[in-house]
Amino acid sequence: MTLNPIALATARRNVAKRIDRFLNGLRRTQRLPNRRELFWLRDALAKLQEGQHPAGEDAMDKAERMLPLPEHAANDLSTNVSATVDQLRAQLDQIMKAAG
Repeated sequence: MTLNPIALATARRNVAKRIDRFLNGLRRTQRLPNRRELFWLRDALAKLQEGQHPAGEDAMDKAERMLPLPEHAANDLSTNVSATVDQLRAQLDQIMKAAG
C-alpha cells in the first residue's frame, strides 16, 4: 500500500518527533544512551532514513522500554560503540534535511 504524500510526511514526522523527544530526555538527564537504547535508536534512525515508518515506531517503542537486543546483536561487539546525544541528533537532522 502506498501512502499519499501527506500521510507519508506525517508518519515521517511522528517517528522524528519520538526520536527527538527521546534525545531531549537523554540531554535533560545528562547521560548517554545505554547499549540497548542506542541499538534501538540507531535502528529507528535507519528505518526513518529508509522510509519504513511503522518499523521506526516499533524501534522507538523498544528504545523507550529498553527491550533486550535481538539475539544476533547481543554478541556483536559493534553494538558497544557509543554515540553522544549530539551525534545522534546530527544524524536525525541530516535524515530530515535529506527527506525534504
